Amino acid sequence: MRLALLLISFVLLLSGCSGLTSQTTAPINQRSWHDHYQALLTTDEWQLKGKIGIRTEEQNNSANLFWEQQQQHYLIELTGPLGQGGARIEGNGDGISIDIAGEEPLWAATPEQLMQQTLGWQFPVRELLYWVRGIPAPNSPYDLSLNQQLAQQLNQNDWQINYLRYNYQSNYPLPEKITIRRNGLQLTIIAKEWQIAY
Repeated sequence: MRLALLLISFVLLLSGCSGLTSQTTAPINQRSWHDHYQALLTTDEWQLKGKIGIRTEEQNNSANLFWEQQQQHYLIELTGPLGQGGARIEGNGDGISIDIAGEEPLWAATPEQLMQQTLGWQFPVRELLYWVRGIPAPNSPYDLSLNQQLAQQLNQNDWQINYLRYNYQSNYPLPEKITIRRNGLQLTIIAKEWQIAY
C-alpha cells in the first residue's frame, strides 16, 4: 500500500531561482494574463520545495517534497510520513524510474504507463507540469477564472485546480498553495520555496 501511495503522489507531481516567504495578502500581478502565461509557458528549469498531501475517501497522507525540473529531465524526492524511508523518482523522455527504500526499483517508458501498470488508472501527468506553475496546459480546452490577472480556478480534463495563495519569487507571482481534485481524490501542494529561471 505504501508503494501505491508513493506512486500516486509521484505521478501527481510529474509531467515543473530564489525563495518564497509567507505573505498575508495576495500579490498584485503587474503583468497581463497573456504576458504572465507566456513567461511561465516557456520556463523549463525550476525547483520546488514544500509539502504534498493526498486525501482520498479512505486515507489522508503527506510528505516533504523536492521537485527539480531541467527541461525534459526531472528529479522528485519524497520524505517523511508518506515516504517513510524516502523515495527518489527520476526520468526524462526516455523513461522513468522510482527507487523506494526497501522495495525493488521500478521502471516504465512513461509516468502514465507506470501508474497504469501498478495502480490500474492514470493521472494527467503532462498537464500537472503546467498546473503547478499556475497556468493551463496548452492544446487542451479549459475554463479559467482570474483574480488580479492570476489563475484562481482552472477546470481542465475533468480536474478542478484551485489556486488558494500566491507569492512572489524575484518579483514574479507563483502558486504557494494549490488543490487539485476529482472524484474523491484531492492533492494539495504547498510550495515553501521556488527557484525558477525565466
